[in-house]
Formats: sequence, C-alpha cells, structure tokens
Amino acid sequence: MRSALVTFYTQQTMNSSLQQINLRERRLQFIRTHLDAFDVEPTFPIPLFEEAVLEIEGSCGIESSCKVEGSRLLAGRFEVCNNQGTTWPESLTHAFKLLDQIENRLGVRINRNSFEQFATTHIGSRQIHNNTIGIHVGSKLEESSVMLYIHINHHEDPEELARTAIALDGGYYSDELIQVMIRDMLMIGFELFFDGRSHMELCPAAPGWPGELGIRGKYLTPYIQKYCSPKVNSIFRQSSVLIPCFSKAYTNPFFWFYFTKLKDISKCFLFNSLGDRIYDFCQSQSCITDAAVAVTEQELENSRLENFCFYYNQRDDCQPNPVDF
Repeated sequence: MRSALVTFYTQQTMNSSLQQINLRERRLQFIRTHLDAFDVEPTFPIPLFEEAVLEIEGSCGIESSCKVEGSRLLAGRFEVCNNQGTTWPESLTHAFKLLDQIENRLGVRINRNSFEQFATTHIGSRQIHNNTIGIHVGSKLEESSVMLYIHINHHEDPEELARTAIALDGGYYSDELIQVMIRDMLMIGFELFFDGRSHMELCPAAPGWPGELGIRGKYLTPYIQKYCSPKVNSIFRQSSVLIPCFSKAYTNPFFWFYFTKLKDISKCFLFNSLGDRIYDFCQSQSCITDAAVAVTEQELENSRLENFCFYYNQRDDCQPNPVDF
C-alpha cells in the first residue's frame, strides 16, 4: 500500500511539473508569435521580461499590445496579467526583480520612488488583489519603460488606495472626478522609463453592461454620460468594460474599451492600415480572452483611428475554442 501511494503521489507531482512547463512554454510562444507577426527583434529588455514570466507559478495571461502613431508601429509591448497563483504583496517580488535586472544589465537608473512609496504605504492592504508587470520597448532605449499596474479587488472599497494614488500623481482633478476615482478605481498604473522619467495612471472602471466588476461603475457611468461625447458613450454601451485612465502626464485621458468578442471591435472602430493589420492578425489567433482599444476622445472623432493602442490577452491555460470570437 505504501509503495502504491508513493507511486501515485510521484506521478501526480510529475504531471503537475509537466503542466507548469507547458504553461511556461505557451507564454513564450505567445510573445514570440507577436514579435514575429510585427517584425520586432527580441532585443533587450524583452529577454529579461521573458525570464520574469517564466518564473511565475500557476496560470496567467500574456497581454500583447501595439501602439500606433500614424504610420509608426511600436509592437514590443507586453504585460503578464491575471495571475491566479500569486497575490499581493507576494506579487511585488516579480516587479522588483525585473526592475533590478534591467538596471543591472542595461546600466540605467529607473525612478521607482512613487511605486515604492505606494507599495510601502499599502503593503498589508486586503483591497489589493495583485500587481502586474510589463515591458514597453520604444524606438530608443531611453524611451522604453516598465509598466506596473496595481489591481484592486472588485468588491472592495478603493478610497484609501485611490487617495494615495491621487496625491502621488499630483495632478489637478475636479471634485466630481475625484469622487469617481475614489469610488470606482480599479487599477493604478506606474510607468517607469529607462531615462529616469516616471508617471502614474489613475484608472476607474465601469461595465458596459452588468458584468463581473463588483461594486464598480456607479459613479463613473453617469460621469461618462454627462461629460463625454456621444461617440464615447456609444462605444461604451457596446463594450464589456470601459476604463478611462487619467494622469498628470496626459493632457487628455485615454479610454480603454474592452471587448470579450473580437468581432465587436470592428463594429465600433475604423482603423488605418496598421490597425487593420493588427486586427487581422488577432483574428487568426486562438486563446484570446479579451481585447481592448485605448484611444483619446478627440481621436475618436476622426473617420479612421491613426493614434491608438490595441491590446489582446491570451491565457496560457486556455483550450482553443472553435466558437466564433
């Protein structure tokens, strides 16, 4: 009996290890496929990000993105997100290790003061679910950055976290918008550039229709209806989630429109040729769980989008679904 039990548990351990290896290989596959599709060389710091995602236990998602600036395409942009195995504050380990490796290997100095101050203040917070890490590679090394997002539990009151973030950001926001932020904040972003610059993003959220956002959206939804253009409101109603991101660094906020069905994006946006290329590529991919377009309100008034970001998420534990996405 003892021998049989030992054999059983040994086999279970081996199966679990093989499954984890397969998940890690899929993450690399997602990254490399994206790089190949958009002719991006896997130069530093992308290998450092790949090392970071391979160390994450359990299942997670790779969010790949393209930033389009007219005829210019920046496609070396990735985040590892929706990690089910590591929660706050343990998730900080991957963030600090990536920052340390970039500084040591590339000889740059990253200004992480605002991120460290926020993390230290709320290290024991039960309102935070986890933090994600990402890399945005620019056309020049100094334009590249590490992107860190703090994700707040959908069902927790975000006020304390939001007030800290608003103070650290240092921007001016109306009293009405501050109320939206402290009630509906879902994410707090820190973009840390390799040349020492840094800025924050304050991101409340609301569902386009009743969804999985817990208590979020009660304040943001009427704010969007009152202050934003008919175009923003129309796309909002057709999307699964709207996340506007405000920052002292931006003159105008970016609106992230999330969709659970890729085909719905083509009903809401017309893109330039680069946008069409990105969209066509995504249609050929499996395991996409959601996609998003991030754009300013002013850009939406153009007949075709010329300046925007296109995001898509692929989970490493997914089973390809033949259902039309």
